[in-house]
Amino acid sequence: MLEKGKINAGEFLVVVAAFTIGSSILVVPAPGAETARQDTWIAAVITLFTTLFIIFIFNQLATLYPSMTYVEYNEKIYGKWIGKILTLPYLFYIFFIVCGQVRDIGDFFTTEILVDTPMQMIMIIFTLTSLIGVRLGLEVICRSAVIFFPWIIMLFVLLCLFVIPQIKLEYIQPVFGEGLKPIIKNVYINWGQTLQMGIFLMIMPYVAKKEEMKKTFYKGFLIGGIVMVTVITLSILVLGADLTARQSYPTYMLGKKVRIGTFLQRVEVIVAIIWMLTIYFKMAICYFGLSLGLAQLFGLKNYKILTFPLAFLIIPFAIFMSPNIVSINQLISKTLTPYSFTICFILPLLLLMIGKVKKRSASKATKM
Repeated sequence: MLEKGKINAGEFLVVVAAFTIGSSILVVPAPGAETARQDTWIAAVITLFTTLFIIFIFNQLATLYPSMTYVEYNEKIYGKWIGKILTLPYLFYIFFIVCGQVRDIGDFFTTEILVDTPMQMIMIIFTLTSLIGVRLGLEVICRSAVIFFPWIIMLFVLLCLFVIPQIKLEYIQPVFGEGLKPIIKNVYINWGQTLQMGIFLMIMPYVAKKEEMKKTFYKGFLIGGIVMVTVITLSILVLGADLTARQSYPTYMLGKKVRIGTFLQRVEVIVAIIWMLTIYFKMAICYFGLSLGLAQLFGLKNYKILTFPLAFLIIPFAIFMSPNIVSINQLISKTLTPYSFTICFILPLLLLMIGKVKKRSASKATKM
């Protein structure tokens, strides 16, 4: 194995939870409010439970070949050359997600915080920071996540407590006011984010105890998913569906709405800190999976030699992938879901079915 480090189930749980929150905490409420209006929280709950079935498929695939990554499954099941060809779309998908994280960082900082700073400089700094984590290895990334995760949860709980006085229950009424069709459409859009759990197929071989790993995959996603459902619900309850749909970063606006007397106002920095930490760990995991996958694809002995060349590809692609934040939101709502569904559901499901058939055939042949 190219990566010698091992992580335990607890570290895996934390990384899955941080990955689930990731960039979604800022960008997911707006497309949902635009589609399902005040019922977007219902769509978020449905998304949470339907994604558990998809995680079940990932767990089954990981059980089939416990010591292999997705790249290695492909070559084992389809053969060397067909496997390598079918690996390319998966690795390009991870590359696309990494670039999307970098672009999200650049857009957010230049829009909300460092308005006069060139977006390219922010992207370069963040990419290099992630690169350092990837070069230090999977163990370092996961143990860093364990250190920061309690702070992420604490800050999130504080944010929830601070916005309670601003809640207006009439914003969430009438329930099912737009009918069932917009809710189903919103669930479909949300899958574009949650299906990215398929990237963990590059990480799962490095979790020490496989049975515990399967349980913690569910638990980690549920923790992250509950955070997301809470954020979406609070965005609707505090801002209303119209304002949430119009904002590029409704959760950041949520922090601006906090007003407790005259001594505690505008705590949007809490949202920014949560988001920066979670998106860092999400990007580091994706960057690691991409570097490792390419190294396995080309038969290299060390994945770390690819980290710097990839950085030089990620930054320009992130800059030119979309002209502005409006196009990014259009991409999330229209393109991301079918892309994620193909790469992270259909292809792994085919792998699982063909892999199980081949294993059964091999066991029958052995008995004969």
